[in-house]
Amino acid sequence: MTMRFRPWILLRSVLLALVMLFIAVPMVVVVWTSIQPDTYPAFPPSGLSLRWWDSALTREWLLPMALSAQVALASALCALAMGTAATYALSRGRGRGRAALEGFLATPLLLPEIVISLGVVQLISMLSARGLIGSPLLVVTHTVIGIPFVLRTVGVSLLGVNPLWERAARDLGATPLRAFTSVTLPLMRSGMFAGALFAFIMSFNNVELSLFLTTRDANTLPIQLLQYMEYEYSPTLACVAVTSVLGICTIAGIASRFTHLTEFIHGGTK
Repeated sequence: MTMRFRPWILLRSVLLALVMLFIAVPMVVVVWTSIQPDTYPAFPPSGLSLRWWDSALTREWLLPMALSAQVALASALCALAMGTAATYALSRGRGRGRAALEGFLATPLLLPEIVISLGVVQLISMLSARGLIGSPLLVVTHTVIGIPFVLRTVGVSLLGVNPLWERAARDLGATPLRAFTSVTLPLMRSGMFAGALFAFIMSFNNVELSLFLTTRDANTLPIQLLQYMEYEYSPTLACVAVTSVLGICTIAGIASRFTHLTEFIHGGTK
C-alpha cells in the first residue's frame, strides 16, 4: 500500500521546526554565554568556563531574585483566588452583563503595562501615598494582570463541567459548598494551576509594571538586570537569566507532573 504525499503535512512540520528553533536558539545562546570564558562570546568558542557564575550567585542577584519570587507567588495566589471566583460566578450566572464584566476583567491584557504602571503612580501621588510604593503595591498591580490568565484557563476547565452534576449532588443532600468542593473544584484544578503558573511567570518576568513601582533598595530581578545593563555588560547577566529560567522550568515541570496542567484544555481531569 503506497502512502500519498501530503504537502500540508510537510509544511506543518517545517513551520513547527521553525517555531521551535525561534524559541530554542536564543536560550541556547544565553546558556552558552554563561559557560564560556570571554566577555564577548566568539565563534568558534575558545573553551568552557564557570568564571561568571561566581558573580551571579551573590547577594546582588539572589536578593532581587528572592523578591521577584515572593511578589510573583503572592500575586499568583491572589489572582488565583479572585480569578477563580469571578470565573465561577460568570459561568453560572445568567445576568445580562456577563459579557461586559468578562471583557472588563480581561482589559489588563489589552492595555500597555507601562500605561497601567503610570496610572498607578499618578493615583498614589494624588492620594499622597507614595509610601506604598514597594512590594505591597507590586503584588496588587501584578495581581491585576494575572487575573485574566486565571479567568481564561479556569473558564476553559468549566466548559467541560456540566452544572447538572453539581445540582445532582445538592439533590442528594450535599450542601452547596460541599457540592462545589466535591464535584466542580476537582475538575477545575488543572485550569486553576495553569492560570496560577501563567500569573506567576508573568509577574516574575515583568518589567513594565515594576519599573515605576520598585524602590532603590528593593528591586525585582528584571529591574536589577535592566539597571545593570544600562552601565555595563557582563556574561554574569546570562548566568542570572539561566538561573531564573531553570527555576521557572523546575516549578512548571513539578506542577505538570503532579497537577496535569494540560488537562484544563479538555475541561478538567479525564
